[in-house]
Amino acid sequence: MLDPKITLYAMLNKALLDRLFYVPFWDCPYECSFCCVDSRPGAAPGWPDAGEEALFALAQEMSCRYGRPVQLHFYGGEPMLRAGYVEHVARRVRESPFISKLVLYTTLRSGSPRQVLNILGPKRLEILVNPDTVNERVTAALRELRGVARLNLLPVHFVTGRGAVELRPDQYRWLPVGWPGHSCFARTSGPLVNGPQGTVHVCCLPQSPLLGSFDDAPALLLDRYDAALRTVPRALNRACRAEGLVHPCAVCNRYTGYQSQAGPSHNAFSVEKALSLKN
Repeated sequence: MLDPKITLYAMLNKALLDRLFYVPFWDCPYECSFCCVDSRPGAAPGWPDAGEEALFALAQEMSCRYGRPVQLHFYGGEPMLRAGYVEHVARRVRESPFISKLVLYTTLRSGSPRQVLNILGPKRLEILVNPDTVNERVTAALRELRGVARLNLLPVHFVTGRGAVELRPDQYRWLPVGWPGHSCFARTSGPLVNGPQGTVHVCCLPQSPLLGSFDDAPALLLDRYDAALRTVPRALNRACRAEGLVHPCAVCNRYTGYQSQAGPSHNAFSVEKALSLKN
């Protein structure tokens, strides 16, 4: 089912401003055709803490600026490849007054997040599992974690990463934001702290426009974020429709040329470039 809060804010064209996304590594043992990034199957996960301090500093800045704690959405890659690191982040979330809960995106194939649940408790942890990755082991894990883990039934197949190459048009499913039709969902997503590239982005996808790097002050990053939400979605929507593309994510994907193995120099679709796109 769709998140009614996301749907309402999208239809009202209001920014949600209640969540922050974190990817410490892109590595994953699976090769899902719908993956929004070009993950690195078979590779050992990289050391995951490069973006951690930037993440918690930005969470504090967001919470203070917008007047409420933020949700921390943690994905990858497969987070449970580094279960100990997920547990470490959970302990920091438990002690933070600026983060309301941890939302963990996992296949439940690589290990159980039971210890994460023990750290945070059911009120501050939500586990989302893509229904396309479910097998018998995952079904058993969902039963074990009932009340905390659930299938993520939001239709979120993006024309980005591997999905831009492997999905057929009849497989495309979107988070239906905007009215009428589909549009850029940056307003109802949240900024992404991208550990492998050392960058911060407008929305939860690494193909989205850059706000800056870990060297930038959190206040400056949020100033850019506020400005981007007033301009970037409209620019991407115009470019997408003018070019006859399926969804604005395809514009971000095409202009960035993003690959998870690439460094920051290959992911340089800035806010300024988004604003320069013509009808």
